[in-house]
Amino acid sequence: MSATTYDQLRVLYRTLLVFATVGVVILSVGLLQFVYFERPGQESGVKAHIVGVFKYDPVGKQTAGPARSEFARSDVFAAVVDWSSLPANLLVDARWYDTFGSMRGVVGPAHANDLSDDSIIPVEVPDNAKFVLPGRYTFVVERIQDGVPVEVLGRRFVVVDRQ
Repeated sequence: MSATTYDQLRVLYRTLLVFATVGVVILSVGLLQFVYFERPGQESGVKAHIVGVFKYDPVGKQTAGPARSEFARSDVFAAVVDWSSLPANLLVDARWYDTFGSMRGVVGPAHANDLSDDSIIPVEVPDNAKFVLPGRYTFVVERIQDGVPVEVLGRRFVVVDRQ
């Protein structure tokens, strides 16, 4: 084997080692994040009853019509949660997230029995906008422990059309 061939193999081998090391670092960071946000042994088995997502009248602060999973940009919508379906002393919150992962509405954190007056959680229109942005919205009810969400108790997805 010539010295040139040996040097080329050495460079390829070192390049492979660098990529493998970067891959292991990325995987390790991902696993650490997963363990931090989805703590092992934290599952309570409790499920939140999300009644549905409905059209919302911000003036009357009431929902109307049947539950839906698709809305127009001009529609304002809200999720309805039956907080009595959860143990009274459970610390929970409910949040709306848009396509970009930005929070677009929140209730809590508080004990489930303290949220009985906040069973309607509307999505918020972004500042300086007339309508909600098109895309997929996620509504999540989470159990909170030490200020960190540790378990998803319920989830709904809504699509907002561009038109």
